[in-house]
Amino acid sequence: MSTLAPSALLYFCNAILFVSLFTRLPAIQLSLGVDKAILGFTLLSAPLGTFLALPIAGRVTDRLTPRLTAVATLSITALLTPLLTIVPFSGFLLCFFLFGFFRTIFDVAANMIATGIEHRTGRKILSRSHGFWSIGLLAGSLVSGFLAGRGVTPFFHQAMAAAFVILSCLIALRMMPREVAPVIQPDRRRPVYVLPDRTILLICVMVFGLCIVEGAVYDWGIFFIREVLGAGPVAAGMLYATFTIGMGLTRLSGDMLREKFGAATLLRASAVSVGAGVILLVSAPGLIVGGFALFLIGCGVALAFPLAVSTAIERGKGQASESLAALALTLMLGTIGVPPLLGFIAEHVGLIASFLVLLPFILLSFLMAPVAEGRRPWLGFTRR
Repeated sequence: MSTLAPSALLYFCNAILFVSLFTRLPAIQLSLGVDKAILGFTLLSAPLGTFLALPIAGRVTDRLTPRLTAVATLSITALLTPLLTIVPFSGFLLCFFLFGFFRTIFDVAANMIATGIEHRTGRKILSRSHGFWSIGLLAGSLVSGFLAGRGVTPFFHQAMAAAFVILSCLIALRMMPREVAPVIQPDRRRPVYVLPDRTILLICVMVFGLCIVEGAVYDWGIFFIREVLGAGPVAAGMLYATFTIGMGLTRLSGDMLREKFGAATLLRASAVSVGAGVILLVSAPGLIVGGFALFLIGCGVALAFPLAVSTAIERGKGQASESLAALALTLMLGTIGVPPLLGFIAEHVGLIASFLVLLPFILLSFLMAPVAEGRRPWLGFTRR
């Protein structure tokens, strides 16, 4: 547990910040005075921050060490979250841009910490580390529902979350062993953007359907729960928690499942779970069925990114930081248009339609699952 603890704490805190913000989006939207379509386009500022952070994420992580980079960037992100709840529209755009910028660097550093521990100790902890992201989502969604039901304003909610995260970062910094700074190779020219090779592109296509469903639940799930399922603030927090429970349970057992069943089988099962969950969610007659549907979706999306990360590191070319940067860049560019598209559909057609359009992409992830094991996908019935 001591091996896992520093990485787990960082993932947990990152999730607390994320879910505390996104579960209060309806209140933030009201304060900004915009509709869902405009909010969807506003959410593009974070991917823009991601795009500009990617050229330096690997360099910063390699030079400062993952340990210092993760703690510093997560602390800065924590300080931004209270501002997002009180600034005007233009300020929200800027702060959300910075939110995406620093979280991107943190993500690269945190994954480097987890994979570095795996290489040094020989113990699989990457999926369990991501499992603590899911535990953080669970804790944060329950607390968010409780605080919203008690009338606590988004600003004080985010301020409390930020204080908790900064304190936890200091604890994590003391728990992690000091790392030796990497040897800098000045004669090696590194591109501004680490472009994906064929392997990275296939990995991104493989998890694309699952990743956009996960993003849809983060961005629009709380709106669906409140407006379509008719849940109040406290019940909405509890229903959102079922999604995180499914994700957390699956990720905590993900390393064991990967060794027992293999990556391709896990991805196929994930796609089936997500597809069934989405169909059940849009047809749910009440809160209980809706909660079970969100649980299935959480189980299904849980292992997509951890498997993408492990596949990129195992099968990618070049340094691990470069493979992760290329993976993040490609996934970001591939999914950048999804939040505004779903927001436009939600505003003009309905939230149910915004989830139904995801089904073909879930099927794509099912067909591409063999890529996780270095085999050809099931497209055009070409199997090896």
